[in-house]
Amino acid sequence: MRLSNGVAIFAFLILLGAPAQAQLRDMPSQAEFDPILENADKKLKDFVATLTEFRIEAAAMDLERLDEDLKSVKQLQQMIQITHSGTGENKGANMQRLVGILSGLDDMALDAATWKSLAELHMCQHLLQHQNPTRFDQFGIRVTMNLQMLREVGGQLLHPALRMASAADEIILMLGDTASKTKPKPR
Repeated sequence: MRLSNGVAIFAFLILLGAPAQAQLRDMPSQAEFDPILENADKKLKDFVATLTEFRIEAAAMDLERLDEDLKSVKQLQQMIQITHSGTGENKGANMQRLVGILSGLDDMALDAATWKSLAELHMCQHLLQHQNPTRFDQFGIRVTMNLQMLREVGGQLLHPALRMASAADEIILMLGDTASKTKPKPR
């Protein structure tokens, strides 16, 4: 009985080995993710710089949103730091972290779009009241640039994340197929 289990395990490893190696070669490396994560962190810093420079205008429009967005950016930056390679324990890219970062970047892009709309609304209100709308106009332009940069870096991260998910999915499918081929048949 023990010999047949050993043979089954050996056959399982042989059947799995070559295809799994091919899938692992297709999987993006940490070195591929790191520059994209650094870029994402830079884009988030740019967004924070915009919100900080126009803090008075943003607070006048929606102070609660401003505080929540700044808090969300810090949390997303922490997740990026954990996902970036380093010497620390439990660091590096995995699907859970990548999906979290992609979701966070999408949320930040939506937040930037909301700030753009709020800035345009206040700019129009100032024009109707014959006041100078320049600061709201400048704020709207800057958050529009932030919006585009956040979308761009999200797209850059999406492609290797999808390749990673696809390779992992293929490996899991192979494990299931191989396991079903090596099961002893009932007598």
